[in-house]
Amino acid sequence: MARVGITYEQVAQIADAIVGSGQQPTIRTIRDRLSTGSHNTIQRHLATWRDARPQAAAIAPELPSTLLAAIASEIEKAAATARSEIEGRLVQAQGDAAELATAGEQLEDERDELAAQLVAVTTDRDQATATAAERGAEIERMTTELARERHAAEQARIEVAQARNKQESTDERLLEQKTEIERLRQTLEQMQTGKQAAEQAAAVANAKLEAMVDRASRAETRIEQLEKQLTTTMAELNSARTQIISQQTALDAATRETDTMKAQIKESKAEVKKATEEASELRGQLAAVTEQLKSKPKAPKTES
Repeated sequence: MARVGITYEQVAQIADAIVGSGQQPTIRTIRDRLSTGSHNTIQRHLATWRDARPQAAAIAPELPSTLLAAIASEIEKAAATARSEIEGRLVQAQGDAAELATAGEQLEDERDELAAQLVAVTTDRDQATATAAERGAEIERMTTELARERHAAEQARIEVAQARNKQESTDERLLEQKTEIERLRQTLEQMQTGKQAAEQAAAVANAKLEAMVDRASRAETRIEQLEKQLTTTMAELNSARTQIISQQTALDAATRETDTMKAQIKESKAEVKKATEEASELRGQLAAVTEQLKSKPKAPKTES
């Protein structure tokens, strides 16, 4: 019979509590809080919980300048490409982890079933051994009784030799004792046959028990291998998540740098506007001076 495992709701509740405390849930931390449960089952429920959580969407920056738009576009393309590749690896790793978890649960169920069969075979073997012991004791008792009856028959024959006058009664008694001896002999043979059958049944039970123990040992070894593979897959999964976080951090830094450049351009435009206004004002002043020079009368030439 397969054991009752932990539920998704239990894993999701503990994972939410861990996130609420500012930490990231792992298989070990969840199992420590549950104090029970298979690593494979916890990993499968934890992967389902992670898939159900909302993912933060990256906001593409809108830039008014052609240069800033090109820079932001290249940054977004690089980040999207890296994020797509890492998310692909993440999905693959999650799929592998789910397959390993399913295989591990199947092996655990098989191990539990083998353990139940092992208990049943052990019980059958113990019963067969007890039956063989009982029949052996019965054979010994019957052997002792047969020896006693043979001794009694011998005594009867002596009595026949000594008491000729009781020949008929003695013959009848001898016949009865021979009949009883024959009955006891047949009973002894039957008990010996039963003992052999019990011994054979015990040998078959022992062979089944050894086979069950070997299968259980192989199942335990396979489970250990799957747990190691699951640990490696989870490490790759955590590494992929770390890379996604790094890419998001780089994107945020590029966005902040773009905002800074936009502010600088805005300041430059204001300075250009101010310089244009000052140049326009200087042109007006120059035009006024020119007009004044044109309207001023020329001095008469002196004749030599």
